[in-house]
Amino acid sequence: NYDIIALQEPCLTHMGLTASTPGWRVVYPTVHGADGASRTRSLLLVNTRLSTNSWNPIPVRHSYVSAITIRTQDRVVHLLNLY
Repeated sequence: NYDIIALQEPCLTHMGLTASTPGWRVVYPTVHGADGASRTRSLLLVNTRLSTNSWNPIPVRHSYVSAITIRTQDRVVHLLNLY
């Protein structure tokens, strides 16, 4: 019954992706997979129950940081996963 999971040191496949079930959207650091970027050390899993209209990735140019902004009727929350 979670809406967001913050993972550190995720297991990545040979293609540089992590496994997830259909109920989750994976949010990688902005530089994930970019030439010269260090290995991804953090990511967020966002439950598909949360509308993609209610959250957006925050661009952070570091492979150790994954971040999103969540908007509700009452507030705006910035969620950062720092390795």
